[in-house]
Amino acid sequence: MSHNNDINPNHKNAPSQWAQIMGEMVSKIVGTNMSTTINIDDLEIDVPQAKGPDGRDLGGAKWVVNGKIVWTTTASNRE
Repeated sequence: MSHNNDINPNHKNAPSQWAQIMGEMVSKIVGTNMSTTINIDDLEIDVPQAKGPDGRDLGGAKWVVNGKIVWTTTASNRE
């Protein structure tokens, strides 16, 4: 799997680039026995301000995430 690791999260196409990378990763690991650990340190997620249908301000958020994600897959024979 090859892809550009220089993804700019501020670029307007960043969400689609991340979706493409995740899709490639999932297609490579489905049906395999493996475990992947992703460590996250100070990942900042900015949720933009939103307005409701009546124009009411729904607010926004800034989340900071720390921790890890462990993803384990196993292969199985279905007969």
